[in-house]
Amino acid sequence: MRRKLGFPGYLSYIYHVLIIKIKVMSKISVKNQEEREDVMMWVSDLFKDVNGFRPRGYKFNEWSNKELEDFVNDLIDISEKEAAEEQEWANKAIKDVISVGACDKETALRWLDQADAYFMYGDDDFYEDSIEKYGWVATHFEKTTV
Repeated sequence: MRRKLGFPGYLSYIYHVLIIKIKVMSKISVKNQEEREDVMMWVSDLFKDVNGFRPRGYKFNEWSNKELEDFVNDLIDISEKEAAEEQEWANKAIKDVISVGACDKETALRWLDQADAYFMYGDDDFYEDSIEKYGWVATHFEKTTV
């Protein structure tokens, strides 16, 4: 696994976009030029989601529709497996935090987000403001203004 996804905090957005993209895509079939052009618009993004970097040296324009279809479906399969593993890791992390004192899932998620923020940024006062705006609390509760 090249990167950590599926945990609360700033990475949860990436995780949820990836899951939505995979659920929408399912298996790809390239039958005509229009479908081929659609796939060509996002194949680089999917490759980056799976591998962590953009594809270089691939001459997608020279590939047949079947070759492109197989390549994309392989990437989707890998991405689905990674997403399932990441969800398992997230569930294990939540259970582990609950076992050491968190009273419920929400508390466990908040603690994981705080630990992630501290691990990434330490005692950075500037980041403390950002975690309130973009962190777990901001994504799981709507703030009401009076």
